[in-house]
Amino acid sequence: MKLFVYYKFLPDEYPELKMHVQHMQMRMQTQFAQLGAQVMKRPSPDELGQVTWMEIYDLGSNDFAVFKFELERAAEQEKLPQPRRTEQFVDC
Repeated sequence: MKLFVYYKFLPDEYPELKMHVQHMQMRMQTQFAQLGAQVMKRPSPDELGQVTWMEIYDLGSNDFAVFKFELERAAEQEKLPQPRRTEQFVDC
């Protein structure tokens, strides 16, 4: 299963966001074996100047509910932009 987490923010409000996301993802990879993690962004800001970022997690055999709970907690600790919207997908 893969979990996609996306959010919008104004770049001036989160100048060190990439560092915080990478720190959180490294912590999550330490806590959850075989977790794949990456972060991507849309190529251009929207009409309000907001950028959209997406965190992508390949959970492997990790428990979804436990992972999602810990990820939400870690995002709050890192003071990442809110709201964070999530979607999950499985292989066809």
